[in-house]
Amino acid sequence: MKRHLGFTLIEMLVALAIGAGISLMAYQALSGSIQIEQRVNILSQKTNDIQRIWEYFADDLQHAVARPWTDSLGSTQPAMLGLLGDRQSQSSSASLGEDSHLLRFVRSGENNFLQQPRSNLQLAAYRMTIDDSVEVENGRISLWRDYWRQIDSASEPKIKSRRLINNIKNISFRYLSRNSKTTEDQAWIPGWPESAEQRDQLPIAVEITIDIAGIGEVKRWFPLAHTDD
Repeated sequence: MKRHLGFTLIEMLVALAIGAGISLMAYQALSGSIQIEQRVNILSQKTNDIQRIWEYFADDLQHAVARPWTDSLGSTQPAMLGLLGDRQSQSSSASLGEDSHLLRFVRSGENNFLQQPRSNLQLAAYRMTIDDSVEVENGRISLWRDYWRQIDSASEPKIKSRRLINNIKNISFRYLSRNSKTTEDQAWIPGWPESAEQRDQLPIAVEITIDIAGIGEVKRWFPLAHTDD
């Protein structure tokens, strides 16, 4: 009998099936690795954004001073203005203006590298804007930081703005008064000042909670270094 060399059709089909199965598993493993890497990169970017936000708040609040100021309309503003923590901006654009700020106060310690003849004080403020085209669960709120130097000025201030983070669901602030006898949850108030007597005062500490899409709520407490002018 003659001996036939090579593979039969069935053997070839089996080999092709095994090869296809191995290729599919390799593709799935590679695709899964790419998706994991992309998700890690996104979370890493959000973590960096959060850290940057905390650095801004820490620097601003550490240099907060208990100094009321006069706006361009001649009205005296409190040393710190903290509107109700769950208030959201009515505007979907990056509108500037005092009525859109969630938190606003005077701070010192501004760098003056050129040694210009000016005060080292500035007004720092935080606000949010809403993108109505984004789903709520995907985080349609952006957090902004505004600042300007024209304190007690009769002219409109030249406001500079920086977007700190996108894709957040909400941000809220709470304040601890110097009159508080405890630091328990019930001692924190949602707005500042709570009374007319506190217009020239700063709270002892500020609590900030940010709800970020894909991460959840993150919270930090910031003690204020200056509680008196």
